[in-house]
Amino acid sequence: MNEKIKYGLSAAVLALIGAGASAPEILDQFLDEKEGNHTTAYRDGAGIWTICRGA
Repeated sequence: MNEKIKYGLSAAVLALIGAGASAPEILDQFLDEKEGNHTTAYRDGAGIWTICRGA
């Protein structure tokens, strides 16, 4: 089974985990892939204006 399908993680995130990257580095990569990296305000899924990537 494809690792991306099984765990929902990209090869880049899995590589960071395998290389022993810190949790903040792994989370940053994951959030960039899932939500992008916005520098301007946008509406999140609940319709709330944010720039914080769900944090």
